[in-house]
Amino acid sequence: MMYPEIDMPACQVGNGSVLTWLRWPVCSLLLLCASGPWAAEREGISDEALGKLTGRAMSEFSVPGMAIGIVKANKIVLAKGFGVRELGKAGKIDSDTLFKIASNSKAFTTAALAILVEDGLISWDGLVIDYIPEFRMHDPWVTAGFTVTDLLTHRSGLQSFVGDMLLWPEPNSFTRADIIHALRYFKPVSGFRTEYAYDNLLYIVAGEIVPRVSDKSWGEFVESRIMRPAGMKRCFASKIPKKEMKNIAAPHGVIEGQLSVIERGRIPRQPPISAAAGGVVCSLDDMLTWAMIQLNRGATTTGLKLFSAAQSEELWQPRTLRTVSERDFKFYRTHFKAYGLGWRLADVHGFKQVSHTGTLAGMKSYVVLIPELELGIVLLSNGSSSTARSAVMNTIVRSFMPVEQVDWIQVLTDEIEARRQEEELTATGAEQAAEAPAKKVLEACCVPDYSLFTGRYRDPWFGDVTIHLKEDKLIFTSDRSPKLLGDMFHHDGNRFVVRWVDRTLEADAYVLFERDGDGRTIAMSMSKLDDGDFDFEDLNFSWVE
Repeated sequence: MMYPEIDMPACQVGNGSVLTWLRWPVCSLLLLCASGPWAAEREGISDEALGKLTGRAMSEFSVPGMAIGIVKANKIVLAKGFGVRELGKAGKIDSDTLFKIASNSKAFTTAALAILVEDGLISWDGLVIDYIPEFRMHDPWVTAGFTVTDLLTHRSGLQSFVGDMLLWPEPNSFTRADIIHALRYFKPVSGFRTEYAYDNLLYIVAGEIVPRVSDKSWGEFVESRIMRPAGMKRCFASKIPKKEMKNIAAPHGVIEGQLSVIERGRIPRQPPISAAAGGVVCSLDDMLTWAMIQLNRGATTTGLKLFSAAQSEELWQPRTLRTVSERDFKFYRTHFKAYGLGWRLADVHGFKQVSHTGTLAGMKSYVVLIPELELGIVLLSNGSSSTARSAVMNTIVRSFMPVEQVDWIQVLTDEIEARRQEEELTATGAEQAAEAPAKKVLEACCVPDYSLFTGRYRDPWFGDVTIHLKEDKLIFTSDRSPKLLGDMFHHDGNRFVVRWVDRTLEADAYVLFERDGDGRTIAMSMSKLDDGDFDFEDLNFSWVE
């Protein structure tokens, strides 16, 4: 497909390669040829190299646009847009374009809680039930000891991404009260505080502490105590003013082979219930301001203290250890990885790296801070490729370090290809095993009577779904998550495949019905068809009527 030209300076400095530990000379040529206030002097990657890198990444991985910025020594040295806000439309991305920052919202939640700690309204070790009395985990002893810090550190003992179907796909009718209530139904898969398992729901619970102890909602508090005092005018945690609904990036994904806008992923004026975990909307300029606040340990460039250096240390303290792989050491020389409070922590080529990614339908974000280098990098994208995000960020970060430079686009492309070949071999082996001579059970080879499976099914936290017949086809509908509407196709035995009408979901699923000895359907479970976005395995439906 065709991509818009990347608007880059026409001149070339040196050979255009990545610069390592070199500072550009201040000269009239650069002032004339480079664009933006950062042009006169900058370490790291050159404008030309960055333009080539982003253009190649966007083309290779089907990304319409990116906004990329760098702060160094308390100054913005780069803030630039690449590509377009929406395919088929003329608007270009710039540093004022609004993006969903997804899970980079978590750092705003932990900063808000740090302010509440300093206000004396909560404690990091305070019990959640003291602030939210109706809070319950599956095991009473876990409920009794669950602290504010436990909400923020992905060590609850629950399965990764448990209950995310309360949040996505949007829109749905679930509330924060539903989320708090649902937690009691999720059985732990590991010991409390023993393993890292990423969790969004508990960040939403953490955000709910804010209105319980202050006079403001989570969004109002974040805006009034962080964003507006810091001068962040195009960053929103609550309802976006109508006059600001302009210069907005549209989300995109490759849907059945075609790069398309993901309509359900567009930026809404009203924040979603997931706001404290992933609902902030922000421009690149304001995210760079946020990066400088973090590097300044809670202070703005004007000296205003939003939270103290002591609280900054709390946010960046390792709390939950994460696994270090051979790949981590090979490419990053990483010896430790951990999660703090809203931030991932690691050593990278001898430097402490504080970072986080954000992922929502059709939008990606990435923030990397290297405190020792006084360096912060922000990347916002309106595409679905995590590979493009990683390739560009890794290249920029390494350009500021005294290490060998790597063609990250090629490295990550090779890894994708290796995984694809491995998956093909695995699939081939499974097919051969399935074709091995074996006696077939009658039920597994014949199409059953579809009327046996119709009815209403109920999950204790997700609510009701209905399976009904229409023109000799089973139809799946969800009462509270209307995007989960699809046709069902018989696979084998009592198992079907549901194919969602909204193809942007990329989450077709298996549906397995359970029948009793009399042949009556009594239950239904779901699982991923491929590597989909939703964890259907959390659901456990019983037939109700």
